[in-house]
Amino acid sequence: MNAGEAQEPKETRLPPAVTFTSGAELLVRQGIVDSITREGVRHISTSKLYRDAWPFGPDKPHPYGEAGTATIMATEPFLEFFRTVYKPPGGAGDPDDG
Repeated sequence: MNAGEAQEPKETRLPPAVTFTSGAELLVRQGIVDSITREGVRHISTSKLYRDAWPFGPDKPHPYGEAGTATIMATEPFLEFFRTVYKPPGGAGDPDDG
């Protein structure tokens, strides 16, 4: 592509659902976290620290879904959890802060 050519617009719409992998990628793209992997999202989803706040699963406000062999989650509640509840390691109040 030449400098004078118009660039293709970036996709700004959010997907209706995310997997652990695509959710991790979206969190970074949205600037909600600096970095996270699918394993990190899975760990958070099952951690004792976030057990009561994680919004997905049986007896939770939002069910997990399935797409083929992948587990999916509604995007908006997923992002809202990370915006309002999740505290990145090393942040204020982190038990590892010594």
